[in-house]
Amino acid sequence: MRRIGVYCSGSIAKGTSDTKKLCWTIRERQQVSRGAEPIDIVYLNPDDPIPDVGNTLGQFGRDMFQILTADVVIVDGRERRGIGIGVEMAAAAAMGTPTVIIAPANSQYRSDELQYRGVTVRNYVHPHVSALASVIVDTFEEAGSALADAVARNRGERHVPDWLTAAISEYKENVLARDTPMLVALKNLSRCS
Repeated sequence: MRRIGVYCSGSIAKGTSDTKKLCWTIRERQQVSRGAEPIDIVYLNPDDPIPDVGNTLGQFGRDMFQILTADVVIVDGRERRGIGIGVEMAAAAAMGTPTVIIAPANSQYRSDELQYRGVTVRNYVHPHVSALASVIVDTFEEAGSALADAVARNRGERHVPDWLTAAISEYKENVLARDTPMLVALKNLSRCS
């Protein structure tokens, strides 16, 4: 069976004030998996706990290492997202990791018609989403269906840009050996650190 690593990009519930945000849950993962059948998916989750949350460079490095390790990044763009998701999208593009963005029609990042800077734009897609996406879909199940094609179209070499080297090194040298969820994911993907 073919296996694909998917990085789940989207909001993380950091506390009680985040309970109303749409986040990745088991339900979203099940929908992606259903759409991807018969492909087996190993999910790389930025919300898995790490041993030292005070190591902010290592925490950032973990996210970037997961994006580098993933075969595909799926971005949950159902609602407005913050700076972290934008950085993840830019990092994925810079590293050569394909990005599938879930941006439903007539939501924050896509609109049938938008009044913008004094003109009417039809079939609007936010410029950053448009520029960084390998594929834009409406649902998690469609994201699952798009995985194999996104991977096949982006078989180029992976490259870590200079601006990410220190963070990924910090994570690999000082966090990874104690990061049980990531070690399990690497084993499931048959990849070495």
